Amino acid sequence: MRRITTYKINSIQLFVLIFLFELGSSIIVGLGFDANQDAWLVILLAMVGGIVLFLLYGYLFKQYPNLPLTEYVEKVAGKSLGKVIAFMYILYFFYIAGRVLRDFGDLLITTTLSQTPLVVVNLLMVLLVVYAYYLGIEVIARSGNIFFIILTILASLFFIFVFIDRLPQIEHLQPVLEKGWKPVLKTAFPLTLTFPFGELIVFTMIFPFMNRQEKVLKTGLFAVIFSGIVLIVTMSVILSILGPSIGKSTEFPLMEAIEKVNIAEIIQRLDPIALGIFIIGVYFKITLFFFAGMYGFERLFRIKKKKFYLLLTGTALLSSSVFMAEGFTQHLQIGLKIVPLYVHMPFQVYIPLLLFLIIVVKKLFKQRNHSL
Repeated sequence: MRRITTYKINSIQLFVLIFLFELGSSIIVGLGFDANQDAWLVILLAMVGGIVLFLLYGYLFKQYPNLPLTEYVEKVAGKSLGKVIAFMYILYFFYIAGRVLRDFGDLLITTTLSQTPLVVVNLLMVLLVVYAYYLGIEVIARSGNIFFIILTILASLFFIFVFIDRLPQIEHLQPVLEKGWKPVLKTAFPLTLTFPFGELIVFTMIFPFMNRQEKVLKTGLFAVIFSGIVLIVTMSVILSILGPSIGKSTEFPLMEAIEKVNIAEIIQRLDPIALGIFIIGVYFKITLFFFAGMYGFERLFRIKKKKFYLLLTGTALLSSSVFMAEGFTQHLQIGLKIVPLYVHMPFQVYIPLLLFLIIVVKKLFKQRNHSL
């Protein structure tokens, strides 16, 4: 296998990419609202689980620091089985990129572009994503630094305006654990664990590009914790504005919350702030999933005509986003009921755990043979 010899991402860029990726579509569609006012606790528990998963991904990377997941899986599971698993991961990355792209298109059509066909809206994003991959991971990471600042400004404006308008009501977050731990645990695992924290599996394809690989774990953990805290605060503020019943029933809670801002009949209709936050997060989420899938595809099949296959996979991404569901309601049902259990869990938890166990067993046998 060829090794990655050019490293172009520093620690700050990795932190920014993880932060933007974690916020992604989760900040607009909401997290943990099925547990009503205990959503913050759901996200906290899921974040702890996400930290454990990230430690697992970091351990696997540490064993093969020059290789992405789709290549070191061959060394762990054997060449034949490894190639099959690698190809499954490539399909997984492309599929989730398509799902997030569908989220993007549905939100824009629902809120602002009601007369625009879904395929047209999604095509614009696909062109940006494909071009970003063509430019390379270094450009993606550098653009992340710029958009991180923009997103921070937009998010700050959201918090400033809702508090100036005195919209948050602390009583909407009480009482804590009104219905006990069952709804909290049920919402946290596997749904909130796998989305967005378990999706960090995509970074196993990006870690080898770090210029200082010894900082991967520390930087990544800090980014996961920071993004988790931001999500906890954001979801708590949204819930305190909307209340548990409305927050749980609305499709886009952040949009619903910011629409309530009306300061002296002057500052109102602030939907562009929420849309800006959403578009930035979703763009990076789709781009990183597409990058992981395309990069793994290139190296697995030794692709030389990159432009042709980039066009092919871009078209497949667009088509999958349009035809994967008949409507947004069906798309949400699949995403909430089927994907976490039958798609996310195998690729985010089961297979990495299996790889971990194989590595541990191999090390034990190796140590035993040396001691004999």
